[in-house]
Amino acid sequence: MAPFPWLIHSLVVAPLLQQALHALQEEQARLKIRLQELRVLQRNLRDCPQDKVPFPVPESPLVFRGHFQEGKATAKSVVSHVRICYPLPGGSALVTFDDPNVAKQVLQQKEHQINVEGFRLRVQVQPLELPVLTSIQVSSRMNDQRVLVSGFPAELKLSEEELLDKLEIFFGKTKNGGGDVEMRELLQGGVMLGFTEDGVAQHLCQMGQFTVPLGKQQSCLTVSPYMSGKIQKAEVRPQPVPQSVLVLNIPDVLDSPELQDILEIHFQKPTRGGGEVEAVTVVPPGQRGLAVFTSKSG
Repeated sequence: MAPFPWLIHSLVVAPLLQQALHALQEEQARLKIRLQELRVLQRNLRDCPQDKVPFPVPESPLVFRGHFQEGKATAKSVVSHVRICYPLPGGSALVTFDDPNVAKQVLQQKEHQINVEGFRLRVQVQPLELPVLTSIQVSSRMNDQRVLVSGFPAELKLSEEELLDKLEIFFGKTKNGGGDVEMRELLQGGVMLGFTEDGVAQHLCQMGQFTVPLGKQQSCLTVSPYMSGKIQKAEVRPQPVPQSVLVLNIPDVLDSPELQDILEIHFQKPTRGGGEVEAVTVVPPGQRGLAVFTSKSG
């Protein structure tokens, strides 16, 4: 039996304890630095000022292509991405000519008498102006609980739900730097993911690149900050539609198909100042409709 067993034990164990203690101290220092970095990033994201960005809208001539929607009630004019829907009241018609000069000639006479068998229709014509968005001002800021995932391969063959499920599974794992996903949405050019815990989105954005299994392939995806935008100001001005005229005060005396033919015959006569008619849309009294205008390039 060794005379001093406690001395031998301390000689063997002490170096191991010192190494473990040194490793723990290094890991603690690294975690402190990491924590400071995350706090700085979170503070920067929270204090990030809203950027107001003006977007000029290019001017584009609008034409009526004969698309019409019927309805009992309509709201104000609706401006969408590629079209403008103009509400038409009951007892009205929209007449579109091939030549804008013809529409100008028709408008020189505010009231038109249309001869029908046994009686005359007295209607009024007026120019048509559409509310057109000329510029918008958008405020934007980074959302500290959401990220934008992009870089999906064009040949990816997954449905929307399959893609969202696989992204939620991958980024929902803490080993991948993620966390509990509370929101997901497929956007044009990417996917938005929202997390319940603070710091997850910032951590993923710092990592930046991820190799994610999507179907039978591994895809390299990019995670970047998600920008939330809000329209602060919009400028709208009336834009005339040179090829179209609005016909009003049409009485309820004929069916729509017959009245449409009669209006087309009347407004294509050169003696009435008319010419070649491209489209006629009639809204009977008591009804409402929407005339859809699109850009000539659309």
